[in-house]
Amino acid sequence: MPRGLSKNYDRQIHPQEIVIKPPSHALNFNFKELYKYRYLIWNFVWRDIRLQFDEMYLGAIWATVRPLLMVTLFALFRDLSGANLYVHIPYATYVYSGLILWFYFIEATSATSKAIQTNAGLITKIYFPRIINLIVPAIASLYGLGVAMLPLFCMMVWQGVYPGWRVIILPAVLLQCMLLVLGVGTIFAVLSLQSKDFDKLLNQIFYIGLYISPVIFAPELIPEKARIIYFLNPMAGTLLAFRSCLFDEFSFPIWQWTYSIAVTFLLMSIGLVIYQKVEAFLADKL
Repeated sequence: MPRGLSKNYDRQIHPQEIVIKPPSHALNFNFKELYKYRYLIWNFVWRDIRLQFDEMYLGAIWATVRPLLMVTLFALFRDLSGANLYVHIPYATYVYSGLILWFYFIEATSATSKAIQTNAGLITKIYFPRIINLIVPAIASLYGLGVAMLPLFCMMVWQGVYPGWRVIILPAVLLQCMLLVLGVGTIFAVLSLQSKDFDKLLNQIFYIGLYISPVIFAPELIPEKARIIYFLNPMAGTLLAFRSCLFDEFSFPIWQWTYSIAVTFLLMSIGLVIYQKVEAFLADKL
């Protein structure tokens, strides 16, 4: 048999095998591979946005109805009780700004924690960087946050509350919140593969977190001795930084936000480490 034909024959009988293995060390994150699959990420993001809004006639409105209803209830209770919540701007604007970021956090984190199971059909059939499943919800949920901010801008103009120069820091604050979503969501995504109890635990954390975060009241309501414990919640610094970017009346919480950044990277590191440990057996667990 001629030499050229022999090589082709050997390739047909013994085809080349490509074995894709997970990273061998912790936090060996392949950014080049993510960039290579950037169009897939974009398609997944638009898929999630369409699933959230295209199948509902009032899709975009639902992103604003819930926070507006809760603002109405909280403002009503505040007025009837006469409680001093230490809020120095119009209360409705203060609460609404906190609620929309809080709802972004819980919806994006919840979607991230369920992303592996939601995309089980794709994960077990074709190869793509599995971490994409966890990144997409944090990006896709920004659409709902953007829609929810439109009434906030109207409220700010109506009530004469305007941002200062710190509004230029807003993208950095949102990026930090997205990374916090990725960290917490990844941890619970891995834990939920072991037991569904962790889904229930995450929901309880969301429920309690609303009342131990500066969403419906200012941190000044908390006794000074207890504020150190209060600010252990990383979303506290994130919410304060978010409001400082939007409202010029609030000073920027340098130390609280720095702590939130540190906790965010810690949770991301923990999430990526435990995710990489189970990634090799992901298809088996699904």
